Amino acid sequence: MRLRATLIAICICASATVIAQVRYRPTEIGPWRPWHFTAIDSARQSRGATTLEVQAFQARLQELAAIVKRAPGVTPPIGFAGELWGGLNSHDPATGPGRAVPLAGSLSFGAFPLIEFTRNGKLVDEDLKGGETELLHFQVNDIGGQMYGTSRPDGWGDTVLDAFVEPATGAPVAGLPRIGDVFVVRENQKPLWVPFSVADALKPIATTRRAAFEQMRDAYTREVAEFTEWKSPARRAARRAEWQKAAKTMPNGGAEFLANMEKTDPQIEASNTARLGPGGPEDKRVKEAEGALQEVDAIVSALSPEARNAPSCYDRSASRLADRFRALASAPASCRPLVRPNAHFFDAKLPRSSPQVVIVSMFTRCLRPESLKATAPRGGCVINRALVESMDWDAVRAWLDR
Repeated sequence: MRLRATLIAICICASATVIAQVRYRPTEIGPWRPWHFTAIDSARQSRGATTLEVQAFQARLQELAAIVKRAPGVTPPIGFAGELWGGLNSHDPATGPGRAVPLAGSLSFGAFPLIEFTRNGKLVDEDLKGGETELLHFQVNDIGGQMYGTSRPDGWGDTVLDAFVEPATGAPVAGLPRIGDVFVVRENQKPLWVPFSVADALKPIATTRRAAFEQMRDAYTREVAEFTEWKSPARRAARRAEWQKAAKTMPNGGAEFLANMEKTDPQIEASNTARLGPGGPEDKRVKEAEGALQEVDAIVSALSPEARNAPSCYDRSASRLADRFRALASAPASCRPLVRPNAHFFDAKLPRSSPQVVIVSMFTRCLRPESLKATAPRGGCVINRALVESMDWDAVRAWLDR
């Protein structure tokens, strides 16, 4: 114990020494790290993007990067090293064929505090590479539900479906409207999403419940068949023959072993009869799964054609399925609209590399009280806020194609 305490004390002292050697340089002007762009093969293929389209898209992101670098809040980069890089996003098949929509990607911004520290007796800085910080992302042409920080309803399982609970609006920042966890910059005033029908909202529930029921039913049917065969005279005789063969290798002819097996076999039969028989736990599980499927089928069957196509909503607090997924009209305030991305938002006449909307993400964390401390170093959220508040958003709107 004394040795352990000594080692802990040494580690604490060593850690304190390392921390003491790190020094922030908040008044020095840092560098802009080199631009880089990533477009992996799977992202290109999912979007059906040609080499020329990817090159053109990268060029447009670099134009947006130039607007960022002109913002007074980051120019010059005092106390931090600035970095801007771009990437092509993979296409979500739930939103339609890849070539039916423009290329989408992100421009990322990082403000890495200027620091220096001693490593192996030498003074080291990480101005040109390395370091950690809170990043800011400018998502271009991506209006999928995952953008807004909203959720999918419980019960939809793994169904490939780009529908989501409509995000709530929040207080704007720097004149940018807030939707969920993001801020949107656009000139195109078409809706970003459209209503999701009641029938479509219930379809994933039916799919998930049908799969669960069929899996349980088939497994139960298989177990019953195996147990029925296990009880057959031929299988009983085969088991006894195996016992007799094993008993011959045991002392006293395996009499005790044979007696135990003759006693155990009926117990196994009784246990499986209770478990697999009509009204048993396995039979009940199958019937419950079938009932759950019949519930959603009955709800859909009772809907008129107009009700099936009506806009839907999702009420997480409701206990009955018919109340959790229902028509938006006349629903209580706790029932949030269900929506899907507007397939007609983008102008198909524009080049696929054209930026048509920008969503600023990962910024809301910079509005939390803990990130607003005056003692925070110049980097991360401190600079992200300075950038958003000083950036020429009119220039960004002019940069968008329309």
